[in-house]
This record gives sequence, C-alpha cells and structure tokens, in this order.
Amino acid sequence: MENSKKIYFFFFLFSFILSSNAQNSSYEDFKKNSNQKQSEFKEKSDTNYCSFRDKVNKEYAEFMRQSWERYSSSPAIAMPKLPDFVTPPVAPKGYTPTNNLLTPDSIIGVRKPYIHPEPIEPVIHVDSHTPSPYIFKFYNTECTVNWHNSRQFALKNLTEEEIAKTWVKLSDSSLDNTIADCLVLREQLDLCDWAYIQLIKDMSESFYNSAASNEATLLQMYILTQSGYKVRIARSNNRLLLLLPSEHTLYGYSYISIDNEKYFVLDKSFRGNLEICTVTYPNEKRMSLQMDKLPKLDAIPTKERYFASKHYPEIKTNICTNQNLIDFYNDYPISHWSFYAKASLSETIKNELYPVLRNAIKGKSKKDAANMLINFVQTAFEYQTDEEQFGYERPLFPDETFFYPYSDCEDRAILYAVLVKDLLGLEVVLLHYPAHLATAVCFNDNTAGDYLIIDDERFLVCDPTYIGASVGQAMPKYKNVKMNIIKI
Repeated sequence: MENSKKIYFFFFLFSFILSSNAQNSSYEDFKKNSNQKQSEFKEKSDTNYCSFRDKVNKEYAEFMRQSWERYSSSPAIAMPKLPDFVTPPVAPKGYTPTNNLLTPDSIIGVRKPYIHPEPIEPVIHVDSHTPSPYIFKFYNTECTVNWHNSRQFALKNLTEEEIAKTWVKLSDSSLDNTIADCLVLREQLDLCDWAYIQLIKDMSESFYNSAASNEATLLQMYILTQSGYKVRIARSNNRLLLLLPSEHTLYGYSYISIDNEKYFVLDKSFRGNLEICTVTYPNEKRMSLQMDKLPKLDAIPTKERYFASKHYPEIKTNICTNQNLIDFYNDYPISHWSFYAKASLSETIKNELYPVLRNAIKGKSKKDAANMLINFVQTAFEYQTDEEQFGYERPLFPDETFFYPYSDCEDRAILYAVLVKDLLGLEVVLLHYPAHLATAVCFNDNTAGDYLIIDDERFLVCDPTYIGASVGQAMPKYKNVKMNIIKI
C-alpha cells in the first residue's frame, strides 16, 4: 500500500506537468516534455503495481461476459414541494422585537468536506506513439488531454462477449495518459463529482462526434471506473446507458434498485426495462452532489441587471453572471437546499457586488449590517414561485438568483445565508418549515427577537421573504410551528 501511495504521488505530479504543457506549450515542447517525463516516471514505477490494474480489468471483463440481469426502472423522485406564498407577506411597521424562544423539530447535521474517489493503482503508460494533445470544450472552457485516433474503437454489437472484449482492449494501458489528464483537469478546474462526470461525458462524445454513441458511453464507463467511481453499464433497445448510485437523491432521474441501493439512470428521458452488468469494481465509491468549490469555467458575461435595496439607496449595482456557469447549473441535478447555500457566489458576482455591500455596512454593528443585507434580499429581487416561473420545484444557486427574473423563499434564504457568512463571518442555518424556508443567524450576543438554541448557541430568525422584517422577526404564522434546522 505504501508503494501504491508513492505511485499515485508521482502519477499526479507527472500528470500536472503533462497537462500544463499540453495547454501552454508548443506542440514540439509538449512532445519533448511528454517523452522525457514518461521515461522518468517509468523508472519510479513498481512493476507489480503496474500490472495490478491490468489484472483487475481482465477479471472484470470475465464477469462482463456472464449474462446481464434484467431490471425495471422506477419513476423519478420529485423534489419535495414548498407550497410557498403567491405574494410574500409584508411585516407591520413599528415592530419592537421581544425575546421569544422557538422550538425546532430536528437538526440536520453539517456535512463534512467531501473527498473525491481515488483511481485504482493509477500508472502512466509510456506510449510508443507520438503524444497528441486533443482539445475539447467543457461548458465553453477549453480542455486538453492526450488522445490518439488509433485508440478509437467500434462495437460490432452489444453482446456481453463484444463488450467484454472491448473492455480488455481499453485496459491495455493505452488510455492511461488520457485518464491522468482527466484527473488533473478535475483538480485544476475544481470539479465536483457531477462536474467531473459531465467532463468525461463531453470528452467522450467529442471523441466520437456524437451524443448518442454506444462507444462514447462505454468509454465513459471505463474512465469513471478507473477514476474510482461506482458505476454500472446497462443496455436497452440496442443502446448503452450509464447508472450511478449517489450519496444524495438525484431528483428527476429514474432509477434501478440493486441490493437496496438506488442507481440513477443518467439519461433523464429514459423509461423502461434494462439489462445490467452488476459486477462490482474494486474500491469503487459513490459520487456526491456536494459542491465545495465552484467549477472554474471561462466567462461569457450575461446581460447586466440592476439591483437596489429600497430602504438603503447606497446599495445598488449592476450585476452580470457567467453564462457558462448558468448552463452548468441548469444541467445540475436538483438536490437538497443545503448544497445550494454551500456553493456560495461566483467571483464574477462577488467582484461586482461585494465592494458595494462592504462599503454600505462599513462601521455598522453586526445587527445593523445584517438588517441592511436582509433588506437588500427582500426588496431587490422580484418574487415568484417556482411553479409559476419554471413549472416545477427548483431551488436556485446564488448566481442563478441574479440571473433569473424571479426568486422565491428558498432562493432568498440561500442567498442571504451566503451573504451573511461571507460578509459578516457569522454562523447561519436554514429553517425548513412545512411550507417555507428561512434562515437564522448566530450574533454571539443577546440581541432581542425570535430565536432558537442550537448547540448551546443563540440564533435569531432572519426571514428574507418577510418583506420589511428585521433580524429576529419571524412570520406570525410560523412562531408556533416547529421547523427542521439545516446546518450548512
């Protein structure tokens, strides 16, 4: 195992250098460095570990030759609806906050930082061919990997034997450099699991110049398994499909239950029966929808929109978003509200918005600053329910709240949580009522208002949808309603 860790270190170091050269140097420099670094790496690699993955893949192919099991898909799970207000309520003027302890129903713990799956005993293959940098687009962001057209394959049919034979060909180490570059791109572009899966999809479909290629699907399957992900391949009506289990529900995707675990079909349009290869790959790990960092995508600015607080005229600015990031979010599976609040805002918006907000709250107490921020969220955005705007329940990432014309309660709660964390450095939680989402903030003092005790700390209710309400002012209809606490 110690040798394995050393191999992975050299693999990663080499891959970083190789990928950087592929993108930033001339072709001759790229070829020269590629050959040199591959030779250096080979000297440091352990022969036993170099053959370990080959052995695993050959054994895996033997299991693929066995008859695949037949399953029926289950309908997609719908995102839980928040039957929110048609028109947001307005707080009465002249409200004087008084201390009022509220009682939560349950607390959902904070999620730990997520660690990507690791490749299984990754090695670099010293290629006898001349390295060829291949360029493809990932949300209009140029990416480069090693690829040779000679590595392309064609499936004669979709029998178990044909797929197993092709798997053996794929595992002959000719794709090792491609996989290495993909893993480097995952780090360089700060890709979460879902983003990495989309990267492999875009790359594979670019290789085969088709979004409906069985060869591209099998290639995705191979690269994802070698990257450490738990994935299954299936066929239906002369078509290959990928299935992935997840640590979190993928709302809107049909799924197959295998050994009491949901495997989501990555094609949202699919309905019906599947024949699945249920073989387990060593050390595989489920993907996560958690996104601790935003993907680093090239910027295509959208049209500017004007935002202004009604009560604080100094808070006003024009904001544009990154169309590439919006497109990525549009493809992201609808998931739990906490993921959206943890994603934060892009640097594109922070660079335009945060100087204005910091200047406005400069010298103010935490409470006064929080009141200015909450009024901005309450009054600078037009309100509309998800059902009215999209026709279905859809939480928005903070950047999307600045892009789409309307937002509702969960979108405002998510945005306010991000602003409070980033600008005030205060701990904030989401409050999930039966039909509403709000926030609560820990001010580390005895500021009066409606509050909760969470982990022996005092949190004041802050509702970005209760128009004109100050911190510590809960909607009257929810003062005696128990809620779930969502830590972020």
